[in-house]
Amino acid sequence: MTQTYQQVHNPTQTNQWLTWLPTFGWLPFALAVNSFIIPPGTALAYWGRWTGLAILTIYGFFNVFISGKWQRNHFDRFAFLVFTVITISTAYADLNGVLYAADFYETGIFKAVSFLLAYLFLTWGVQSVLNSFNDATAIIKNLVYSATVIYTVGLIGNALRIIPVLMGAPSGIFFNPNATAALGIVILPLSIWFSSKQKPWGIFRFFPTLIIFTAIIISGARTPLLALSILFLYYLICWSRYKGTEMLSIYGIGTIAISALLILSIDFWESSLFNQLYESLTTSTGAGITSYRTNLLWPLFIENILSSPVSILIGNGWGSEEALLLHKSSQSIFFERLWVGTAHNAYIGLTYQIGLIGSLLTFVPLWSIVINQIKESSNYSSNFINKEHFEFRLAVTAALLAELCLCFFESGFYNIGSAHSLPGWLVAYIAVRTATFTN
Repeated sequence: MTQTYQQVHNPTQTNQWLTWLPTFGWLPFALAVNSFIIPPGTALAYWGRWTGLAILTIYGFFNVFISGKWQRNHFDRFAFLVFTVITISTAYADLNGVLYAADFYETGIFKAVSFLLAYLFLTWGVQSVLNSFNDATAIIKNLVYSATVIYTVGLIGNALRIIPVLMGAPSGIFFNPNATAALGIVILPLSIWFSSKQKPWGIFRFFPTLIIFTAIIISGARTPLLALSILFLYYLICWSRYKGTEMLSIYGIGTIAISALLILSIDFWESSLFNQLYESLTTSTGAGITSYRTNLLWPLFIENILSSPVSILIGNGWGSEEALLLHKSSQSIFFERLWVGTAHNAYIGLTYQIGLIGSLLTFVPLWSIVINQIKESSNYSSNFINKEHFEFRLAVTAALLAELCLCFFESGFYNIGSAHSLPGWLVAYIAVRTATFTN
């Protein structure tokens, strides 16, 4: 049955300044602990970063929950199941075992509460200011504005040597180049959408995309290269299904041209540049994507996941990921010097903590958003869906896809203190919520 496009008119229109609240909720996490702006080791950094999150959550509590306007959807239902698994897993975990290798209050209770607060921030706070499609676009634009300022300041600071380069590559205001690249790859699809909407700005509308892309490239991080290639395929598939052979031919010509340049440049394959690139991605002694992750951390966690049926199903308790590595550090000077606190893979790390049940309840719904966007792309034009809505949903889903790609090599998605965690969850919630505004 052919569906016709209908715009949902909402009786309430959010004030524009309120659409800044989600960004203000995220900014303290980006600026505190992770950056030079608010250095770590202070009470202001540690506790102050929760201020914006708490403010919008409280605002949403009164405006949505108390008033009886809370609208629950599939996002909320899966969240309830995940928190149930977290509770059962942590309660069942052997508290006399590895969890006691760390302060259980910090690694277990505090992180679980912070994860719950982030959920309430979305389902109460963001919902209270997200009443229409225009509100959704305003929230994303404000996020892009803020990220552009952060990356611009960082690039200028590195160029003028006001901000030092600490880990071998320019990382802007952040301490770690990986944080710079991880946040950038999530914001990049949103900045591309932003550039397409700001035509009155002329050539300056491409400034956010150029700045963020530059920051990603000069950071030297490798994971975004994988994410960029997957995003390219995602856009290729969605646009080709939406526009047919027209977009397919454009992407095809571009791909053939780039491939031809590489193939014709025979010297590239034997050059030191290619050798350095290959070595950086595959070396087992450096910081490549197949280094200590695949050779040490991933086997360690997988072995412990498979140690018992209980561990496979419900895991070892919330916070046990960090506790396991602290436990290993107390036993081995090698782990102590390695100084890592996560599995460097969100899929493995989350499975170790809350088992296969909790991991599937978390990631299957998120991946289904991406898959449904791809499947439904061909239906937008045939069902008279507004092209503006298609492009917006394409962008927020691409940002979510970028976050899910990062999860293969980073564990920051469920660590709310990570700079890219809240933007990843924000675009996921907006993708689910805006479905009611566009159909």
